[in-house]
Amino acid sequence: MRSLDELAANPGPDEAVTAAHPTPTQPAPATRLDGVRLAVKDLVAVAGHPLRAGSLARADAPAEPRDAAIVALLRAAGATVAGIVDLHEIAFGTTGINDQVGFPRNPHDAERIPGGSSSGSAVAVAEGRADLAIGTDTGRSIRIPAALCGVVGFKPSYARYPTDGVLALSPTLDHVGLLAPTVAGIVAAHRALTGEAPTPVRRPGRLGVDRTALVVADAPVAAAVDAALRTLHDAGWELVDVTWPERARIQEVTTAIMFAEAATVHRTLLETHGDKLGADVLARLRVGAAIPAADHRAAAADAVELHAEVTAQLATVDAVVGPTLPVVAPTVAEARADATWPARLVSNTRLANVTGVAALSLPLATNSDGATDGHSRGGLPVGLQVLAASDAQALAVATAIWQPEGA
Repeated sequence: MRSLDELAANPGPDEAVTAAHPTPTQPAPATRLDGVRLAVKDLVAVAGHPLRAGSLARADAPAEPRDAAIVALLRAAGATVAGIVDLHEIAFGTTGINDQVGFPRNPHDAERIPGGSSSGSAVAVAEGRADLAIGTDTGRSIRIPAALCGVVGFKPSYARYPTDGVLALSPTLDHVGLLAPTVAGIVAAHRALTGEAPTPVRRPGRLGVDRTALVVADAPVAAAVDAALRTLHDAGWELVDVTWPERARIQEVTTAIMFAEAATVHRTLLETHGDKLGADVLARLRVGAAIPAADHRAAAADAVELHAEVTAQLATVDAVVGPTLPVVAPTVAEARADATWPARLVSNTRLANVTGVAALSLPLATNSDGATDGHSRGGLPVGLQVLAASDAQALAVATAIWQPEGA
């Protein structure tokens, strides 16, 4: 983990984007993505387009000279950039609400939030305007919108996909990842990027269940996840309860790291264009700027312990499953009126970032009365989160336990 002093040596928002955006040198992709329409979060460089990160503070950003490394790799595999999509401002928010430049609405109910920060990535996939989308995930930012919009969201293990040409938020926690309609779409893109195929798993296998997250979930979420667990049990999967570290501890550690690093990375933006930032982002950056370096160091030390605890738990099962979020999408009005929504939305997701393990959100759905109806779109989507010790393992388990119609 880099110290705040090291980050402070290169704090500005423009400097946080790798200057050269070099195209990686690697063998031809193992999987072709010909005909795949790619949506790119406006936090990731696309040659010839300014990287504005959903912020008026970056309205004058110049056109990027080259693609970010991940864009270059996916283009080399045959994908075509279909568009650059919106996000929560500078990727520092959970709801997807962005009053600075506008924001997409949830495709299942236009009165509800899409989730953030990769809001546009999830909406583009859910609406069928893209077959694949690039997102980033610092504590939730792929999996929240994936769960709320009813698509698959994949946060690979730390540093698995290149971050060259991606605007940083918290380098210790930042992950670049993918969203798609199906697990198969994620697997194909992962193979194109890494050459890696899912590790075969015995089917059915052994799954840990994050029972605490299920107990505190709202009724529609609990009903959908319980139904999925019954289906897995009936199919022969062995389900065992697991205990994760205390959520309050995870929240404290990740907030100290994320907020302090975000304020350091974006110090110049805060000092010179703070008046152009949205109120929510401005407040978070100010909180981060006030975090002592000693608190950041203590959080970094605890992160090492969390990693050890989680990897030990994951070694006993094929994966751990539970609700991605404890709630379905709130309305925009509800999210604006209640300041507790961000903490509720991230309560199950930040552990995978601070430990760097692979995580997916798989879509379930509920009817309005809370009864489940499989993968239909009859109700608001619910996400099933899968955490595993490796990317290949996570993708294999996800493939084995979730087979959408037509896959």
